Amino acid sequence: MLWLFSQMFLLCLVSFAVGSLVTWLSVRGRLQPERPKTRLALPAPRPAAEQVVIAEQPPAPAAPKPPRQESLPVKGNSKTMVYHTPDSPYYRRMKGDMAFASEDDAVSAGYRMWTTKGRVRA
Repeated sequence: MLWLFSQMFLLCLVSFAVGSLVTWLSVRGRLQPERPKTRLALPAPRPAAEQVVIAEQPPAPAAPKPPRQESLPVKGNSKTMVYHTPDSPYYRRMKGDMAFASEDDAVSAGYRMWTTKGRVRA
């Protein structure tokens, strides 16, 4: 019985040693500090005789800003093909990826007018 116990003890001891060695070898590569990155050399400063002076020019006059475009009164959702007018309760919170000048333009593009969500009957 003692012989079997000693055999098992040696087997466990060897497997522990092999596992520890494998773990140490795999972690050892990760623990090495990273080598510092090589820095690029900066060019040598120019001698005083070579320095270039740039003359300042007066700033160009600013271009006139285009008039601000007012948002079009009809917003449309291209996924649902529904358009919303300013009297729609959803008008302010919808982003609308399409914009139309009038309801007639939206209808001619194939959109339908918004409707309130119907309540589900219990």
